[in-house]
Amino acid sequence: MSIFQEIRDSEEGRELSERWYRYKVKQILGTRASFRGIMSDAAPEERGARPNWGNMNLFWYRPKQAKKLPYYDVFPIVLPFKKHLGGFTGINFHYLPVYMRIKLLDLLDAGFADDRKGRLQVFWSDVKKLKLARPIVRRYKSDHVHSLFLHIPVQDMFVAILLPVEKFYHGAYKNKKYVNSKEVWRDTRSIMYGT
Repeated sequence: MSIFQEIRDSEEGRELSERWYRYKVKQILGTRASFRGIMSDAAPEERGARPNWGNMNLFWYRPKQAKKLPYYDVFPIVLPFKKHLGGFTGINFHYLPVYMRIKLLDLLDAGFADDRKGRLQVFWSDVKKLKLARPIVRRYKSDHVHSLFLHIPVQDMFVAILLPVEKFYHGAYKNKKYVNSKEVWRDTRSIMYGT
């Protein structure tokens, strides 16, 4: 059973606090608190070879120009909004600290939810107006994705942004060096607020 289903079952239809969700994620994941653990627990129909538009997607990524980037996320959680030949562009929530992820998801859910389709209908014209989203937009090349995409529907996005799977590195992939998430988040806030 996936972590999303376990949490839905635990909610029992109640409105619960962010703190409860964070605790529940840690409690359920335990030793599975990794990309591989989350992917292996997912049902086959929750994974696919292509990203799911209007929903979040978790995947393993090795950027082509890794050594030129200040840092990169190898397990991004992305809401794609634009297709390209050989890839896509999307919002990678891992570049924000959790409290800002929640704020951005609330903005997107309130303004762009398409209840008939159960998706978020987001376009660049919308994203560029959102101070929280602009600095965390990334482009991904399909041939550098090294896993299936875990498709995360709107109902599970809140839990998804709490999953402790972000892993930032810098340098060429074979010789990559770990970068602390707090450093990335500090840089993102600096870009947002021009400091």
